[in-house]
Amino acid sequence: MRIAAVVQRYGADIVGGAERLCRGVAEGLAARGHDVEVMTSCARSYRSWANAFREGVESVNGVVVRRFRVEQERDMTAFNAASERLFGSPDDIDDQVAWVKAQGPYAPRLVDHLHGVAGDFERLIFFTYLYHPTVHGIHVAPERSVLVPTAHDEAPIYLEIYEAVFSLPAGLIFNTEAEAAFVHRRFPRTTAKERVVGVGIDALEALSATPDSIADDDSPTALYAGRIEPGKGVAEMIEHVARFRDDSGVPLRLWIMGEVAMDLPGHEWIDVLGFVDDDEKVRRLRQAVVVIAPSPLESFGIVVLEAMAAHTPVLVNSEAVAAVEHCRKANAGLYYRGYPEFRAALELILGDSKLRATMTEKGASYVRENYSWPEITKRYEGFLQEL
Repeated sequence: MRIAAVVQRYGADIVGGAERLCRGVAEGLAARGHDVEVMTSCARSYRSWANAFREGVESVNGVVVRRFRVEQERDMTAFNAASERLFGSPDDIDDQVAWVKAQGPYAPRLVDHLHGVAGDFERLIFFTYLYHPTVHGIHVAPERSVLVPTAHDEAPIYLEIYEAVFSLPAGLIFNTEAEAAFVHRRFPRTTAKERVVGVGIDALEALSATPDSIADDDSPTALYAGRIEPGKGVAEMIEHVARFRDDSGVPLRLWIMGEVAMDLPGHEWIDVLGFVDDDEKVRRLRQAVVVIAPSPLESFGIVVLEAMAAHTPVLVNSEAVAAVEHCRKANAGLYYRGYPEFRAALELILGDSKLRATMTEKGASYVRENYSWPEITKRYEGFLQEL
C-alpha cells in the first residue's frame, strides 16, 4: 500500500507519545514493504512550534519525511488565556476555528499539499485529534483516512469543531480500551470501523533483560519520566514524596527525567536528569525501585509500560484510566487518589518484596506479549488492509 502519515512534528529526537507512535508505525510499515510518506511541520517544540527543521523532503530511518514551515509560532501565555476564555463560552464556531489555528502547528501548505496528492495514497493516517493538520486534513479524503486520536478527557475535546474530526474518517485506531470507551461516550454517533491496537515499546529487549542490579532498599529511588510541567502532576508528586519521606522516615530519592518546563524545588533528594540517551534511560528504569506516573491525563502511558518491561513496579494516578487499565491487566502496578493512598501504595511496594517480585515478573510478561513493535505493526497493517 501507499500510505501517508500526518503528524504535528516528527524526528528521531522527538519523544512525545503520539509522535513516537507515528514514527514506530511508519518505520514498521516501511520495513514490511509499504510505501510510506510522513507529512509534518518543521517544528521540534510542541510549545512554540518554532521552525527547527529545514523545509522539504528527507529520509529518516528509511521513511520519506516531507516537512512544511510553520507560519505562526505560539505564545503560550496568550494561548492559555485565549483557551480559558473559549472553554468558558465555547459556542462560537469561528472562535473555535481561530483557536485551532492558534493551537497549531499552523502549516497551511501541509494541508494544501495534502489536497493535491491525497489521491496518490490508498490510506491516510492522522495521529492525534487535537492539532491543526488533523482538524483540517481529515476533510481531504475521509473515506480513505484513519484517525489515531490519542484521546483523553480534556477540555478541547468537548469543542464542537472536533465532531467532524471523529465522524469523518473511515477508521479509528485506539491505544487502550479505556480510550475507546471514552471516545464512544463523547462521540456516540461515530460509525467508523475501529480497533484497539496499542503502542510498541522501544528497546524492549534491553528493558526486559533480567536486571543485573537493583536499587538499594536502604536508600530507594523513585523515577518520573516525561514532560516536566504542572499539567502532568509533577508538583503534586513532589509534594507527596516530600510528605512520604517525613511521615515514613524512608530516605526516598527522586529522579526526574525529561524537558523541564516549570520551576522545581531545590531539594537535595531530587536529581533532575533532563534528557538522557536511550541507554541511560534503560539503566535508570531498571534501577529505580518504583516509577511514578502522576499525570491524570494520559491516553496510553508509554512510560508505564517501559517500567513494567524493565521489571519495575509502577504507581499511577487513578484518574489516568489508560494507565490504570495497564495496571489491572498486568497485575504489575498500583494506583492512588490523594496522598493517603499514595503513601499506602508506596509503603506496600517498598515493604513487600514478595509482592514486588510478582509484580515485576507479571509486568514484563504483559509488555513482551502485547507491545512489541513487530506485533503492533502487524495489527496496523491488518486494519489498514481490512478497510
